[in-house]
Amino acid sequence: QIFLNNFPKEGNLIFCDINSKTSNLKNILSKNIKRPICILIGPEGDFSENERQSIIDMDRSFSLSLASNILRVETAAIAAISIVNFHLEKS
Repeated sequence: QIFLNNFPKEGNLIFCDINSKTSNLKNILSKNIKRPICILIGPEGDFSENERQSIIDMDRSFSLSLASNILRVETAAIAAISIVNFHLEKS
């Protein structure tokens, strides 16, 4: 909660959520997302429902599913950064 309370108002938060219906990052980035972008990866065991709802309720928060399988935290972070960088470089 401390992180969310101190998150910059002009920032964009891409929230990697195993429950997200969105897996197309291009659709998210086309919504006028500008830098800075923060990618939020959940802990092993996932976010609690309260944490998830707090993140979803934030302005400039976009949920994204990385894969149909649950990834390790380390793998998810590398995958998410690679995917975001790839799409930002193409635009």
